[in-house]
Amino acid sequence: MSEPIHYQIDETAFDPEQLPADARTVGSASFRSHVKAFFERQYGGMPGETTVSFENGKINVTWMPREADENPAAVIMRLLETGRYSEAAPLLETAIQANPRDHQSLYNLGMVYSDMGRLPEAMGLLRRATEVEPENANAWVALGIAALRSKDNDAARAALEHAISIDGDNAFALRSLGTLCLMDKDKDIDRALQFLRRAVALLRTDPVSRLTLAQALIEQNPEQNAAEAEALFRAVLAMSPNAEVAKKAEAGLTVIAQAKFRGEADGDIRQDATQYCLDALDRFEGMDRDTLLPIVMEMATLGEGGLPVNDPSKKFELRLLPGEYTALHIVCMLHVGLKCIDPDLDSGFDISREYAAALALHTPRN
Repeated sequence: MSEPIHYQIDETAFDPEQLPADARTVGSASFRSHVKAFFERQYGGMPGETTVSFENGKINVTWMPREADENPAAVIMRLLETGRYSEAAPLLETAIQANPRDHQSLYNLGMVYSDMGRLPEAMGLLRRATEVEPENANAWVALGIAALRSKDNDAARAALEHAISIDGDNAFALRSLGTLCLMDKDKDIDRALQFLRRAVALLRTDPVSRLTLAQALIEQNPEQNAAEAEALFRAVLAMSPNAEVAKKAEAGLTVIAQAKFRGEADGDIRQDATQYCLDALDRFEGMDRDTLLPIVMEMATLGEGGLPVNDPSKKFELRLLPGEYTALHIVCMLHVGLKCIDPDLDSGFDISREYAAALALHTPRN
């Protein structure tokens, strides 16, 4: 059976800012009443029993989980692992009250506050964590990430580089440094690629490092790096198909496809795309919105994972439009369909010149 959480604090060490102004006289009945209420609130959301007592100038706090065999420290970790930060934070705060040099609590609460957007508090706690254990690379990484979120790039760089000096294979430090190199006013893409390649090698199932590396490759040289970047973007989609990173990967694939699309015509208007747009204008002419919208939605759904617009050998079928179509044909029909519904809508694939050329060629039936 595990021990309960129990700690003792000098009454004089309790943070008076947590109390009303008229309850800050140490040892007074009002002071003790409000201190007791404070700790009861801190543990109020947790299943268990909290007791607070006072003896010889000391505050004694004990929390016993409802399940006698449950380790209280494990309760806190479970809350952190499941993202229940609002429940974990009070437990960590009171642990730090009891022991201001409790590295694990300083580190965990600092990361909680960082994720919650309470960045000044997070950085303060994480600095304290690095002071308690200056050789703990993860604490320096967490401090660097909090600084990065605060847009304090200099502080972020110093913390992350210090983490690397302690542990050269700290994957999250490498990933964050790579990101920072891309965010700097004077971007250092070559250095970013070095950090990100190492991070990808270490984090074999991490979509974020792969997404960032792919984006850096496209920024460096979209034509030369297209194949490697495309493979990375597709790996992101396979790892996290429903996450926010998937949308960014899809956008990256569109950039690559767009570059190839324009490259095949040396930057000029693509005649095949113009003809596909003209075909769509003829096909959709006279359709009302209720008829057209399901067709457009079907094409948009098909294109969510990225369509091989530069491969005419692959054909696709649509349930609402009989026949077989290349990916480029579908993208052109989608673009035209959206414009028919609302001229301000856009397919996200830049065929605006081809669409304009098709409009000039199109002769309405009426």
